[in-house]
Amino acid sequence: MRKRAAAHLKGNIWLWIAGIAVVGASAIMLDFGTIGAFLLMIVGILIIMADAHVDPLALVTEDALDPDDEDEAGVGGPPRAGPQVT
Repeated sequence: MRKRAAAHLKGNIWLWIAGIAVVGASAIMLDFGTIGAFLLMIVGILIIMADAHVDPLALVTEDALDPDDEDEAGVGGPPRAGPQVT
């Protein structure tokens, strides 16, 4: 279920951002200025993240402690021994 929800959000992220912006603008027009400003701030942060090609869902769905590439983390097994003279 979590993967389906994440795939839906990732595929429709700009629609979600636009929806949050509309709700924020509506809240400001209805004299809920603090809530509206907070929602528009969230929209701004999401747009900045999208412009920097940072996946906002990766912050929530991916494990930060799990290395993506084993070579970067230096986890490739024990160091190899050089040529041995017998």
